[in-house]
Amino acid sequence: MSGLTVVTGATGFIGGHLVRQLVADGVHTRVLVRRPESLSAALRARVEVVRGDVRDAGTLVAAVRGAETVLHLAACARAWARDPAEFTAVNVHTVERLLESAHAAGVSRLVHVSTMLTLPPGRPAPLDGLAARPTPYEESKRAGERLVESYAAAGRHAVIVHPTRVYGSGPCNDANAVTRVIALYLRGRFRVRLDDGDVLASYVHAADVADGIRRAARAGRSGAHYVLGGENLSFRAFLDLVGEVSGVRRKVVALPRAAALAAGYAALLWGRLGGDVAITPGWVRVFLEHRPADVEPARSDLGYAPRSARAGVAETVAWLRGGGGTWPWQLAA
Repeated sequence: MSGLTVVTGATGFIGGHLVRQLVADGVHTRVLVRRPESLSAALRARVEVVRGDVRDAGTLVAAVRGAETVLHLAACARAWARDPAEFTAVNVHTVERLLESAHAAGVSRLVHVSTMLTLPPGRPAPLDGLAARPTPYEESKRAGERLVESYAAAGRHAVIVHPTRVYGSGPCNDANAVTRVIALYLRGRFRVRLDDGDVLASYVHAADVADGIRRAARAGRSGAHYVLGGENLSFRAFLDLVGEVSGVRRKVVALPRAAALAAGYAALLWGRLGGDVAITPGWVRVFLEHRPADVEPARSDLGYAPRSARAGVAETVAWLRGGGGTWPWQLAA
């Protein structure tokens, strides 16, 4: 990437890693952010900043003007929102306006960051009713992908990447839920997990996803989808790895599926009353799906090479014990 590269979602979990990598490589980088103060002073001094909301069409036009490459990470990635239209506004309408702006500006290459959850699971969860329906997040991300696919089919360059379960250093938010689990486990505050039948998921360090996004921009085939994952592990095996690497062993009880669903429905009711929602029936279904990832296309086309889960977890544990950046936990070694 020799020309101007624009990044949306630059202050997010993966976006933070991506911008630091671009700057370290000397790439002319512009970021679109709502709160520039969320960037470190050192980073702000080395990038162009466009302040604004990705939902604003005029801001998007200004952000992509003169760009060669656009890396679109901004998304509504919350577990739940009282108004589902929030997901549509960011994950669908913003994508549509961004594609229009990129085409008008003559952008050469575009990477759209989606999610593993838009792809069919290896084995669906044995649930029906409300729990079986796509979450607003999944539904809106699929709709956004369809727009990008149409853009590529019209002869413009666009690649879609699908991060899996991401962890690593970064802000304490819904997008970094796996690191939150690691931190809670180390503190002895993660004692219950879902009895998921040891289905598999792919765990990947955020820095490796960021590297995969850069590689997709350089070498990705237009219209292609690439899964950016790491090792396939059950959640129980992942927690065992955290314990082994950290030297901290905690007993974690498996919560039956029926109890987890009941908690999800209760959380929805609590959310409608104004409370925070951490789990929903739809997200219980997500965690019951068997989702091993195949990263071979990304390896062969892009040269993607994620670190081992052991190495990534060790780095994350060390980061948390060192203060954890913006995280509210200080972990003793």
